[in-house]
Amino acid sequence: MVDVLKMGASSLLNLQRAITTTGNNIANVNTEGYSKQTVHFGTTPTQDLGFGFVGTGSTITGIERSTNDFLTSQVQEFTASTSRYQTFLDYSSRLDNMLANSNTSISSSMQRFFGAFADVAANPSMLPERQALLGEAGNLADRIQSFYNSIQSLNDEINSELRVTVSDINSIADSISVLNRQIVKASASGTGPAPNDLLDQRDRLVKALSERIAVSTVRQENGSVNVFIGKGQSLVVGEEVTHLKLSPNSLDARLLEVGIEGLAGGGGSERFVTGGKLQGLLDFRNRVLLPAESQLGLVALGLGESINAQHRAGMDLNGDPGTNLFRPVNVSVAPAASNSGSTVPTVTLGDATEVRPSNYELNYDGSSWHLIRVSDNTSVSGSGPLVLDGISVDVSSGTAVAGDRFVFNPARSAASEFDLVVSDPRRIAAAAPVGAVTTAANAGSAQLTGLAVDPSVTPGLPLATPVTLTFDADALGAGVPGFIVSGGPGGISPLAYDPVTESTGKDLVLGTTGIDFSINGIPQDGDTFVISNNNGATGDNRNALLIGALQGQPLTNGKADTLQEQYASMVAQVGIATNQGSNSLDLETSLLQQAESYKDSVSGVNLDEEAANLLRYQQAYQASAQLVKIADELFQTLINSFR
Repeated sequence: MVDVLKMGASSLLNLQRAITTTGNNIANVNTEGYSKQTVHFGTTPTQDLGFGFVGTGSTITGIERSTNDFLTSQVQEFTASTSRYQTFLDYSSRLDNMLANSNTSISSSMQRFFGAFADVAANPSMLPERQALLGEAGNLADRIQSFYNSIQSLNDEINSELRVTVSDINSIADSISVLNRQIVKASASGTGPAPNDLLDQRDRLVKALSERIAVSTVRQENGSVNVFIGKGQSLVVGEEVTHLKLSPNSLDARLLEVGIEGLAGGGGSERFVTGGKLQGLLDFRNRVLLPAESQLGLVALGLGESINAQHRAGMDLNGDPGTNLFRPVNVSVAPAASNSGSTVPTVTLGDATEVRPSNYELNYDGSSWHLIRVSDNTSVSGSGPLVLDGISVDVSSGTAVAGDRFVFNPARSAASEFDLVVSDPRRIAAAAPVGAVTTAANAGSAQLTGLAVDPSVTPGLPLATPVTLTFDADALGAGVPGFIVSGGPGGISPLAYDPVTESTGKDLVLGTTGIDFSINGIPQDGDTFVISNNNGATGDNRNALLIGALQGQPLTNGKADTLQEQYASMVAQVGIATNQGSNSLDLETSLLQQAESYKDSVSGVNLDEEAANLLRYQQAYQASAQLVKIADELFQTLINSFR
């Protein structure tokens, strides 16, 4: 009877614990990260009574936490990728919306600007048209500056988010380390029962960590877990924690890079970041924001430098030579923090239309300088000046030391400094600085057309005296026809022109004056053309027409794109990146939901299952209570028999 009573009492206690565990499951059905717990029963050792073995009841062998390491790792993986693409899409969509806003569109502003130049060309002497042109030029400069400032604000926001995210990662890593210590202690270094609630807490922290950076975990025999990031860099090993840090890029202090505290050497953020919010921030900055900044800069560079050059080749309403319409680009060069030499490179833009949307790196290896287009590693080497993509770099000042590095981005410099510098409408150089007259006495049919000044040449203007072109059948020697040049700066060689083979037209350049023109037809000996300063030509619109024609010319990206095409390319690339981010997010979200569903089927609390368990344990509890009651009655009967 004592054995029956003991058996019933232990059964009651075991079932009470089972009911408590079931109740705990039900109570935590909505607790995030809670893993269902299951009570496992086992028989106690039987007694050998000679005639056979008699059972002595049951015991609880353990309370198991329902989990699956593979499914848990799948949830962590897809959590990291979903967070990455969500962060990327959030920022990319904002930039895309900025570009899609017609009220701030640079494209429409450029169209109005060139339209205003067409109005000036139609009425070159009218001040209202000129004032309207300055207004549109100012609006265009404001929009380029505004969009550039928006890009800088986004970069500042990215840096702020990087700081918060890295701080969160370090804090979570510290908490995982603390839980590792508690779990090892509670489980007697893995030899005792598992502390289920602590394990759930740790898994929740690892998932929270995965939202910020992709991780992999390895469980240890003592119950602790090691956490790794990137390409195998340890973050948490037992109770030891390695903290992340942020530091400015060695060549561009605006950009923060992720590193490891106490770890020497570079390598960039890609060594340590492969997913999560941190990767999304870096992806947006490196794949969308910085390229957009460079492409915006190309628009500003091609627009400003090309218009400035042509504007300088014209003449204003006061009769003075044209000046820069927009602020010229001053390319800033950033030295690496590790430089030990004294060289101060000077960057000069020769042909701005050749510049690419890329950083350019300049480095010295101890014997030669190397100028590299970073986007594709195209390079030139030598002692200087180094010329690449229309950029000339002078390295003659100071003394270089092996390992010295510099970086610059002409496009970025152009966007940051773009501004209108002309405020007087009379200073708009709509007229050409020179004009041509065909002498009335000419006997031939030759005509001089297309008179202009090449903006890429420093012209010798205004002309000291008019230039006279006189046709001579022997201008360049017996039987070699052409035009003899007199007047002007002097010393200009005869210009070859053969009426027999070139009467359909030939382009000619007037020495080093920068003046070019075309001649067609058949001149006779002694026929002359006179080129002189275009004094008082208030109705001349030739330079305004040339500036207006720049709208359709390839002025950016190595003469590959027009200004509108370059801007449209930037808009398209941001849009494509945003769409790709949206598609990737949809896919990763679906995979995450699927992984969480699989994990919940193993770890999640099923209320129907728990209700069935509760009913089963209740019935068993009642039966065990009846067993105790029967044992008590048998004991009382036995006692009463001795009275």
